[in-house]
Amino acid sequence: MSKAKALILGFLLLVPLLIFAFISIFGVHHFTLKTYFPEVDMSGEVIYDASGDTVFQQVPDFSLTSLQRGQFTALDLKGAITVVQFFETACPECSEISSQLVRLQEAFEEFPEVKFVSITVNPERDSTAVLQQYAATYGAKAGKWYVLTGDREEILALAQQGFRLPVGKQRVLVTENLMLLDKERKVRGIYNGTKQKEIDRLVTEINVLRDEYGKRK
Repeated sequence: MSKAKALILGFLLLVPLLIFAFISIFGVHHFTLKTYFPEVDMSGEVIYDASGDTVFQQVPDFSLTSLQRGQFTALDLKGAITVVQFFETACPECSEISSQLVRLQEAFEEFPEVKFVSITVNPERDSTAVLQQYAATYGAKAGKWYVLTGDREEILALAQQGFRLPVGKQRVLVTENLMLLDKERKVRGIYNGTKQKEIDRLVTEINVLRDEYGKRK
């Protein structure tokens, strides 16, 4: 056997061993999602923990009212992967996004850890009766899809501090974005709810989060 052939054969025999060693050391590769909104100090500098990792913002405590269950607070998001929508019933784009939420609710019907929250940005106009009609129109299921209202200032603070949404003249500006929260109430994804490709990406990334938590068990 020539020296060249011996080298090729040796390389071919070595490759499987290298692959096995890599998998043994590093494990099976899996994707993870970006985390949004790092915490900053008074000077605007990003805050790091003792290990040197970036500290990311958590959606703060809040207290709103759910049509289905009364008071709804940040504690109700504990242990849930949550898709959040800020909307008003008179907004045409919001209706389009709500229709996409119907699809998402159906896609994750069998996964109780995946929940959906729609928060009105116009609580004076979107009365309880109006929101009940909205929930009925889109088939929001109790315990799965929560429709929330409350004090305007509370909603404004939550939108600004928790999701960094734009505001104007003491009201939250309607946005086409859907926000994905992980079980620690950190924003892990932002999606244009009017675009089908973005909704498809949201479906994929909800599953990425589910897989991420499944590997922690």
